[in-house]
Amino acid sequence: MRSFNLAAVMSCAVASSALAASLPVPIAPASDGKLQCYAPNDTAKSCQALAGYQPGPDGGIVNAASVLVSMQPAIIMRTVTLVSIKAQQVCGVLKAEDIAAADFTVNASPATAEQTAMLRQQITAAQKSIFGHEICTAYVPDGDGLTAKAFVDGVAQPTMDQKVMWVSAGDGFKAQP
Repeated sequence: MRSFNLAAVMSCAVASSALAASLPVPIAPASDGKLQCYAPNDTAKSCQALAGYQPGPDGGIVNAASVLVSMQPAIIMRTVTLVSIKAQQVCGVLKAEDIAAADFTVNASPATAEQTAMLRQQITAAQKSIFGHEICTAYVPDGDGLTAKAFVDGVAQPTMDQKVMWVSAGDGFKAQP
């Protein structure tokens, strides 16, 4: 399985434009049904992760992520977490429970119970060091897109920075190799 950095994309979500109300900066485009495509490939219409946002309970923001965790076989993990906006950054805390509730596809088919258990175990072990830490993402203009700059407990993590662009749901982009 290819290594991936869940922390860099933990704030990804797939939102329904019909459900989205007005969302704050920096995720306001999600109010119009736009999705964030991390590490976009325009030709292949692929993203390392695909994200959108929608209002959640108690003023929070629901964040459901589709993340490419392996290229071969193609494994997509889907998680749902709560995030908030702090100083115009998307912030949240990754928990073991988030991974325990994740579902997976393997080569575009639902993972079996055995595959899901193995993937949850591997990803939990790989991400254990960041559980319970606040991860924030700032979006900085970069050409015709953005750079997602990651911070863990307020400390910049330049190795986790990624290119991001907003796409419409109908543009055909998917979390895929």
